[in-house]
Amino acid sequence: MDRSRFPMVVTAALVLATALAANGAGGKGKFGAKLNGASETPPVDTKATGTATLTVSGTSVAYKITASGLSGNATAAHIHLGPTTAAGPVVVPFPPTAIKNGANGSVTISGSFAEADIKPQTDPAVKTLDDLIAQIRAGNTYVNIHTAAHPGGEIRGLLK
Repeated sequence: MDRSRFPMVVTAALVLATALAANGAGGKGKFGAKLNGASETPPVDTKATGTATLTVSGTSVAYKITASGLSGNATAAHIHLGPTTAAGPVVVPFPPTAIKNGANGSVTISGSFAEADIKPQTDPAVKTLDDLIAQIRAGNTYVNIHTAAHPGGEIRGLLK
């Protein structure tokens, strides 16, 4: 390669890589949340705590949520769209088969989801995986775990 063109080629490659990453086409990212009852809306008096980890790889997202101290078995878990101060709509429901209840109010919820699993929303618009990732980065999504004693959610945590 002609040495006079090398800086131009490197600059072009960096610009392209930056543009792809900014538009979500980079396809990778890791997000997490710490779940507790105080974060529910309204707050729930519980000793339960948990963590959630989401790992984006290409067109799928692997998730693992663990909790302990729940009032009973987890009955459902979701990613919701909404601010920390309000309950929001479900944007990604985790299937019942992903929920593995253990002893003494412990649970592990794991699996993966893709764009087809997203329940489209209009305000703000979330229709694609890139839309969802943008809302996670903006602090507009949370994970929660529901139990029979707390059907609206026993613990919740902001994804970031």
